[in-house]
Amino acid sequence: MIGYALAGPAFAQAPPVPAAKPAAATPAPAKPPEKAPAATQPGQFKHLAASEAAGILGRPVRGPKGDIIGRIANVLVDQAGHPRAAVIDFGGFMGVGSRKIAVEWPALHFAPGNSDVPVTLDLSSDQIKAAPEYNDDNGGKPATVVAKPHETAPAASVATKPEPAKPPATP
Repeated sequence: MIGYALAGPAFAQAPPVPAAKPAAATPAPAKPPEKAPAATQPGQFKHLAASEAAGILGRPVRGPKGDIIGRIANVLVDQAGHPRAAVIDFGGFMGVGSRKIAVEWPALHFAPGNSDVPVTLDLSSDQIKAAPEYNDDNGGKPATVVAKPHETAPAASVATKPEPAKPPATP
């Protein structure tokens, strides 16, 4: 009996009545297309080949004797974003006994197009040892940076001009 109640008569549905078309109206002016987010607009991306740019944080630093003496821990930039100095972390084991010094940017030499080659530091062992430790939290004080020794031109020898010949004495 339950089966018969479920299989009761089916009622046909009437087809839907189409909605009346609205009266012809003047078309609204077309809206300008919405701009895509800035990140997807053409010309917003530039590809840098590995030979054009490379990350330097953590790169090993080679000392004057050619041995690895530390790693680049930070880069100090000026207000225009140009690098002024690098902070190099020397020695230590898991942060214990390590020492950081800041070195002037021109004292570093990079191998163009080869990020596998360590950065070379153009400072003597004595300059590295004498450098004050860099402090990340210097309280707004200027950072002390070890400067590369500037090459000075050899002192020009002062050539003396021969004195002009004196006219012979007249008797």
